[in-house]
Amino acid sequence: MKHKGRFNTNKQPKSKFNPSKFGPTWASIFWKGKPGLTPMGDANQPVIGALNIGGKEFDLTFSECNKLIETLVDAKETARVSKRLGTPANAAGSPIGFMEVVSDMHQNKGR
Repeated sequence: MKHKGRFNTNKQPKSKFNPSKFGPTWASIFWKGKPGLTPMGDANQPVIGALNIGGKEFDLTFSECNKLIETLVDAKETARVSKRLGTPANAAGSPIGFMEVVSDMHQNKGR
């Protein structure tokens, strides 16, 4: 069955993929699953894998992965709002720059 209609036959050739346009560490971020490892320290959850960023490896539990995801989602939202509002990184002399996302655990550490 032939399709009826016009199709764009003048497509531009795809450029070669360039990972450096996504940032200096983009190409170095990867996950390595490590099922069945024993818990570390006072943790009661087993390590499920390792996150590698810029040549550094971080063994993570399921809960730590969730915390990391939540923090990164917050960071993206903060950056989006800051860009939309035109707010500089350190807004109005606040002790923490508007662009910095600090976890609850880190905020409570000093108390």
